[in-house]
Amino acid sequence: MRLNIQTISLIKIYRFFLIFSLIFLAACSSDDNVFTVPSDEVEESYEVHFIDIGQGDAIYVSTPEKNLLVDGGMRNTGVVEYLLELDVEHIDYVIGTHPHADHIGGLIGVFHNFTVGEVLDPGVVHTTNTFNEYMATIDLYNIPFTVGRKGMNYDLSENAYFELLHPVSPSSNHLNNASIVARVHLGEIRVLLTGDLEKEGEADVLKHPDLLGSHVLKVGHHGSNTSSTMPFLLAVDPEVSVIQLGEGNPYGHPHGPVLQRLSEIGTAVYRNDLHGSILLETDGETYTISFR
Repeated sequence: MRLNIQTISLIKIYRFFLIFSLIFLAACSSDDNVFTVPSDEVEESYEVHFIDIGQGDAIYVSTPEKNLLVDGGMRNTGVVEYLLELDVEHIDYVIGTHPHADHIGGLIGVFHNFTVGEVLDPGVVHTTNTFNEYMATIDLYNIPFTVGRKGMNYDLSENAYFELLHPVSPSSNHLNNASIVARVHLGEIRVLLTGDLEKEGEADVLKHPDLLGSHVLKVGHHGSNTSSTMPFLLAVDPEVSVIQLGEGNPYGHPHGPVLQRLSEIGTAVYRNDLHGSILLETDGETYTISFR
């Protein structure tokens, strides 16, 4: 095939720009110079920290816009220090799932060290000094206080939010079953946080099993056999289950029957007493688990 002069000139110009581009890219391929193609698609990243604070619960959720802290363990067991290491300055939402000291004790220090946008609480009364100081500190800093009930929803970012699945009408006569249960949506990934909910509370939540399906479950009541009934676990159907508990705790947590039921449903189990703080990182579609 014969090429005319104009075609040959275009080929030479094309070759020149091709060689120039390859030289330019080679010069920019070092670790100090990384170039990416801008994209119109906005991708979000999220983190869920299951903080190792011994025998208790403390879960921190971070999104590009807002954050959430669920419980804080016992007093002075490290939740403040952990959050400071993450350079946290403000917490948009704090949930005290129920008034036991291994859930709200550490929140007193949180209120003293960070500005807090809103506290959600089941609104049941306890008779301990820890509970009284927890309430007094909320009042001291004039933090907005909301009684959490099933059906409430809170936005965390454009593609993330959390919803409350429990309680409806909690009683001070059984504080564990007064626990706020929150399902956190991070893009397509769902994380279910159950406080110390026991089998009676699980039966109540099971009235709407379609709300329970989640990729990750925070196992109820530190792996106690009072919780994690088989019908509940089957409805949640978690790929990953996290147990928050302290090494050598006096309660014997986690109990053997719970571990057996978790094994039977085929979920991967991670524990603070064995793995330390557990970190879930996700882009809203896939997720990874690592340890801190």
